[in-house]
Amino acid sequence: MASLTEVLAHENVTIENIAAAIQQDIDERYEQVMQEHAEELKHIWETAGDPAYARYSQLLLHPAMKELTQAGLVCDPAFPGTFPLSREQWGPQEERERRFWCVLWKSDRSAALGALITCLFHDHTQLRIPQRPLVLPLGESSQMVIAIRVEQSAVPGMKQYK
Repeated sequence: MASLTEVLAHENVTIENIAAAIQQDIDERYEQVMQEHAEELKHIWETAGDPAYARYSQLLLHPAMKELTQAGLVCDPAFPGTFPLSREQWGPQEERERRFWCVLWKSDRSAALGALITCLFHDHTQLRIPQRPLVLPLGESSQMVIAIRVEQSAVPGMKQYK
């Protein structure tokens, strides 16, 4: 599969190609990032709790954010999204899911490519990532429609909650 850099170099880049390339990077690095930064993340967890997961997501997703920006794409809000607009899906304390999203635009904002939905799983009882993060494509640019689809788990590939 093509890297994000290779995908972004194509003239006919799609939100699906971008999401797949970012997902490939996450699949390859998500455990490694946790291991390499274990001491820092453990310290944050012990002193502040959940902000350790925010730091983890920064470490994991920063390379993709940088590549999107370098390719001239505008992320609204910044990739992967903002905490105030995100949604936490309730379930067992050991396996919570925080959903973020951003809309990708061409640099001149003439056309939206769609949205990237990022699902970050975390444990509220200990510092642990219970499953790999997911990046899902959505061919939508309306923030309101995206929020409703995320809230209703109506994005293909998204875990359904009852």
